[in-house]
Amino acid sequence: MPDASIDLALYSAALNITAPPALIRPLLDQLVEGQFSIDGIMRRCAENGVRLKAHLRKGERTRKELRAAFDLQSVERRHLDILDMLIASLEAKAARDAREFDGLLDDLKARVSALSGSASADEALELEEIYRTIQAQVRVEVGELSDVAVFLRSLRDRCSDDRGEKAHLADSESLKSFLQSLSPPKPPSVS
Repeated sequence: MPDASIDLALYSAALNITAPPALIRPLLDQLVEGQFSIDGIMRRCAENGVRLKAHLRKGERTRKELRAAFDLQSVERRHLDILDMLIASLEAKAARDAREFDGLLDDLKARVSALSGSASADEALELEEIYRTIQAQVRVEVGELSDVAVFLRSLRDRCSDDRGEKAHLADSESLKSFLQSLSPPKPPSVS
């Protein structure tokens, strides 16, 4: 009887990592439309930072569960196919979100610049800080999608040779070098 732990881990991953919580997009939409107060935005940025950190923790737990399931159970062809679908979905979403967020951030930057011209020096600094915080949160959100796709790709590659057996790197140095070659630069911390 096949073990369902890989199936459950893949199902959990599909639910948890392919659809991050809608944190940044609604805020950017409101800001670009001019629906905001500085205090409201700062409060929302802080809330988003907390939620984004929780999402990152959930992603890390999901990666650990997947790693454990794939390490302990027999990997079937269908598991690799599901990984391929998840990878494609995450990469497409990361690319789409990056394009959308770039446009929204450009619009927000223009609005911040326009507002800063008529604001006090303190308000202008607050607006610039808001912009930098939102920009960092966007990078973290899109970066997490890319990081998970890279993780899934490495998991898939490790588990798929022609016979479906797990391929292992010769030693810990080889593994370390391989992982460093895959790792994108770390995004700034979320405030």
